[in-house]
Amino acid sequence: MELRHLHVVLTVARAGSISRAASQLKIAQAGLTAQVRRIEACLGGPLFLRRNDGVELTELGRHVVLRSQDLVERFDDLLVTSHKLAGRGDSGIRLGGVAGAPTALLVGVVREMLPSLPQTTHIERGGDAVLELVRTGELDLALVVEFPRSPLRFPKAVGLRGVVTERMLIGVPVGHRLSGRSEVLLSELAGEEWVVPDENHGGRLNLDLACEAVGFTPRCAHFGVDPVVAADLVRSTGAVAGFFSGHDLPGVLLKPLIGNPLHRRITLVWNTDAAEHVDDVHAGLLRAYHERTPHSGRLLAS
Repeated sequence: MELRHLHVVLTVARAGSISRAASQLKIAQAGLTAQVRRIEACLGGPLFLRRNDGVELTELGRHVVLRSQDLVERFDDLLVTSHKLAGRGDSGIRLGGVAGAPTALLVGVVREMLPSLPQTTHIERGGDAVLELVRTGELDLALVVEFPRSPLRFPKAVGLRGVVTERMLIGVPVGHRLSGRSEVLLSELAGEEWVVPDENHGGRLNLDLACEAVGFTPRCAHFGVDPVVAADLVRSTGAVAGFFSGHDLPGVLLKPLIGNPLHRRITLVWNTDAAEHVDDVHAGLLRAYHERTPHSGRLLAS
């Protein structure tokens, strides 16, 4: 038995017939039938019941397919990660994050810790894409963002450690009816025009759900913008927008929301084969966050 034989079994099982599987594998139907019989002989019994309209898995066949899927996936993953590691050479440390996450903090912390090590940074639009790059070894360390109602699925090969939970602050223009308030209720923003940031990891969904929970649907008028453009729109149109810590926004007043209905969690993730610097990087990120927002009340327990 070889790994290619398991691929044959999986192809026949997915296709549901010898003829369709032969077409997919680009071999003659008679040749595939002979291969399947040899495989069945090696495994000790029939894997498929032959029917007029195709094939059906036997109990032994279901067992073999279930185990084969796991073996083939793990072997394919071994090939991918081995090729990445072999081709890495002295490329240094590869960092990443999602658009909207404070990836620059990660870059700064690692550069301070390892000034002589070359760095590259890769930004993706969504957390799932970042996690896949970390899982396959294309990234060593990264930051991902989670909102309460949009949790990420972390692969087993990815280590993770919470860094901080940030509350969303509402940006209003100077002279806005709420500009004199130290904090506001989300319900007080019903009827306002909203600027929606470019976030593909749940920010818009969580805004919609939080607003609906207090009785209104946000009137979103400006989409897909970064914090700088969002601030310009707040100043020029009188709209409101959600911001997180670390932005210097002249002409925009940032107001905490009472009850903190909107927040995001920042998580450090890493490939488990590249965990050497995780403890120091995590500690450095915590220091950087608290230096950046010393008394703002923008950070919650991680």
